[in-house]
Amino acid sequence: MRPLRLMFEGFGSYREETDVQLHDVDFFVLTGPTGAGKSTVIDALCFALYGTVPRWGKGNVIRNALAPSVNEGKVCLVFEAAGGRYAAVRLLRRTAQGNVQTKEARLDQLDAGVPLDADLTKILENPVASLAEGDKTTGAVSELLGIGYEQFTQCVVLPQGRFAEFLQAKPSDRQDLLIQLLAYAVYEDVGQRARERARVAKSKLEMTEKQLNQIGTVTDEVVAAAEKRVTDLEALVPAVDEAVEKMADVRERWKDAHAATETARQAHSDLGGLRRPGDVVDLATRLADAEEQVTRRTVERTEAEQAEADAETARAGLPEHAELSRWRDAHTRFAALITRLERLRATADAAEAAERAAAAEFTAAEQGVAEAEEAQTVADRADRAVALAADLVEGEPCPVCRQQVHDLPHHAVPADLNEARAAVKAAKTQVTASRKAHGEAGKAAASARAEVEATERQSAELTAELRSAPPLAEVEAALEKREAADAAAERARTRARAARRAVEEAQKQRAALGDEEQLAWQALRAGRDRYVALGAPPVEGADLAAAWKALLTWADEQKTTLADRLADLEQNERALTSEGTTALADVTRLLDEHGVPVPPKEKPDVALGRAVEGARRDRESLAEKRSRSSALAEEVEQCREEEQVARMLGNLLKSNGFEAWLCAEALESLVTEASEILMQLSGGQYELHRDARNDLVVLDHNDAGTTRPVNTLSGGETFQASLALALALSHQVVGLSGGKRDLSSMFLDEGFGTLDEATLDTVAATLERLASETERMVGIVTHVPALAERVPVQFAVTRDGASSRLRRVEV
Repeated sequence: MRPLRLMFEGFGSYREETDVQLHDVDFFVLTGPTGAGKSTVIDALCFALYGTVPRWGKGNVIRNALAPSVNEGKVCLVFEAAGGRYAAVRLLRRTAQGNVQTKEARLDQLDAGVPLDADLTKILENPVASLAEGDKTTGAVSELLGIGYEQFTQCVVLPQGRFAEFLQAKPSDRQDLLIQLLAYAVYEDVGQRARERARVAKSKLEMTEKQLNQIGTVTDEVVAAAEKRVTDLEALVPAVDEAVEKMADVRERWKDAHAATETARQAHSDLGGLRRPGDVVDLATRLADAEEQVTRRTVERTEAEQAEADAETARAGLPEHAELSRWRDAHTRFAALITRLERLRATADAAEAAERAAAAEFTAAEQGVAEAEEAQTVADRADRAVALAADLVEGEPCPVCRQQVHDLPHHAVPADLNEARAAVKAAKTQVTASRKAHGEAGKAAASARAEVEATERQSAELTAELRSAPPLAEVEAALEKREAADAAAERARTRARAARRAVEEAQKQRAALGDEEQLAWQALRAGRDRYVALGAPPVEGADLAAAWKALLTWADEQKTTLADRLADLEQNERALTSEGTTALADVTRLLDEHGVPVPPKEKPDVALGRAVEGARRDRESLAEKRSRSSALAEEVEQCREEEQVARMLGNLLKSNGFEAWLCAEALESLVTEASEILMQLSGGQYELHRDARNDLVVLDHNDAGTTRPVNTLSGGETFQASLALALALSHQVVGLSGGKRDLSSMFLDEGFGTLDEATLDTVAATLERLASETERMVGIVTHVPALAERVPVQFAVTRDGASSRLRRVEV
């Protein structure tokens, strides 16, 4: 698997769309500050393929996939695998409850002809095939790459903090990984095929032995007798062929005679079926009747059409019915308008009188309000004077004029102020009611006047319309006369139509008889044409009965002649039948004497040929049996050997020991190469070995060659050993799997900070050589500037408050 394009948006710390183009990269590094989002790029690659990331813990936990405050995200990886181009796409969304779910997942095969630097949408559109969708996507990716998620994160992506998993794994877990990488299913398939081949070989062996037992003993005398049988039958062939040729000649002559007999017999029979139709005699009578009927109906049609024209002439001199109806309707509407106008004028006069009365009442009500308000003003003034006088004190100044009061004034008791106010209120209420009544009366009077005016306009219009119209009595009389004329014209038209239909029907009946006469002549000519080959005379003249009589007379004479000729033909046919029967009996008797039966309806030469072929087959079968037995014996031995070899191979590959042996050999090869790399990385201090239980151990040359478990190494030493094992595994996976696994990429996340300068230089050189010599993509994540500077392609990762960002830097 080799990545070509990686796009992600809303994934991890990347809120914005990020497109990483890797199709032209063999060796690259991701650099940037801690927490910038370097490892997230490797996480996106792993998530696109398998839907999970090692750093998240459980495989089904994806709540960390979406960037904070982002509700949707997308990850797309375009990669090469197994000689094809593919795309793994996963869409994420956040639910209303805050949970993160995979909205869509799919694996498509793409068109490899689209340039890899084209727009990603163009690369993804129109896939060659859709390989999987939804929950089946991860399984399809595992099947395509040949490894699952666990193996991918130990062989291709070595995530942060999990470098040592393969190094420190249990032997059984390490063996499970090797089984996946070694494509052990190939060996299982070979074993299954070997066992199936053994079953087939065993079945073939049993069948061959059975055939060998079924072949009996064949002596030379039996073969010689079969040879003599063939010679005797072959000697009969010339005589039988001659007899068959003679029979064929007799059969041909009989066929000609039989055909002539049948032709004469058929002609005699056909002449006997010639009959004159029974209705030929009365056909002329029926034609005369039809002609008379046509003439009479034509006269009736002429009379009816003349009556129709007269009625139309009388109708044309009268006024149109529509105009008369319009005048009558106008007279009727004018009389109704006059009556309605008188009623509306009376109504309008009454409404105007009511309006005048309401206006007088309204004026009186307003006068009453003025008088009540004046009385209220007088009462109010008196009430205030009385109240002021009550507070005056002799010798004290007046609060109004500030003069000293010498004599207290005396006022009469004023009228009730509340009564005056109530009177004003009542007067105003009466004004309001009067105003409303006056308004309503005015509206009613205006409406009545408008209706009178409209009716008067209609009356004037009808008066103008009727100015040129006759009086109503004259209009009604003219309308009655017009309707009578229309009815008379309609009756005349109806009679004319009936007369025309009667003429058409009479002409149809005459035409039908003409067709019948024509058909009778055609029947005569067709009957005569059947016997043209026998010399039938031509049809002449216009007399149908005479023509029929001449044809029937000729037929009677011809039948007499054919009867005499038919007797001679039948006699010749019987003689040829007898001659053929005798020839067949002679050749049948000859074949029967040599044991060759002739079935009914089969030619003697065919029966003899079949007998000769059977004798030859018997002779060849007997000769073949003598050589077949030796060949079957050799075949039995070959089948027995093939069955034994296939059974042994199937049993060997079926054994669990073979799996353990194969994994042990693969692990030994890996450990050998990893040990050489570790010696380079550790400066010659450590070698990597496996003990008797397949546990990995290191040999420490700086400690007198002491052997100790790999889990006793320090952090930096563990990174060196894990890296050495990972590099060896990546280098050997193609060879170990027989070409079934091609992990053409490797991604290392952190761990380089624990290496000293010399070791770091060795690691860098090893990674450079791995990328250049093996055509394998190598990607690393590091904070170490000295290592990053040696990588030809750098992706600088930064992060601000909103999102992580990635920028390609060419060194």
